[in-house]
Amino acid sequence: TKRYGTLAGTKLVESIVPAGNIAIRPRTPMKGRYITIHETANTERGANAEAHAKYLYNQATQGTFRTASWHFTVDDKQIYQHLPTNENGWHAGDGNGPGNRESIGIEIAVNQDGDYNKALENAKRLAGYLMNKEGIPASNIVKHHNWSGKKCPDIMLSRGNFAGLVQG
Repeated sequence: TKRYGTLAGTKLVESIVPAGNIAIRPRTPMKGRYITIHETANTERGANAEAHAKYLYNQATQGTFRTASWHFTVDDKQIYQHLPTNENGWHAGDGNGPGNRESIGIEIAVNQDGDYNKALENAKRLAGYLMNKEGIPASNIVKHHNWSGKKCPDIMLSRGNFAGLVQG
């Protein structure tokens, strides 16, 4: 079931993946203390927030080849929510560490037919909203790289503009 609205001034599609596949939705209660920023690394045309929502839904309902899930995907037009913010996802690459167990994961779409800078602005708005809602300080907005060493968010790291997301 999808619900539609707005969040932080951007169209929101709440499309929570169904429970049942613990590799995608473990339903483990969580209090978010961090916000972890990712980029999808999928530059294919059409690889927007909706496409990633469909991918995650299919992984949850049709079986999965990997354990991976996150709370939100943001593109230049909308925000998709996949997991409740009070449940952990598998997005940080640190097993049962705080990246997965205490962090809300945001993926930013980098599809070639989207506007990355607009997607980044939407991610900033979402992060600001979550900071206020969850009481998360700016110092706890972190890169995926912090948890796992992976070069993610790649574009932001390459441009050296991650601090702009936190301060912006």
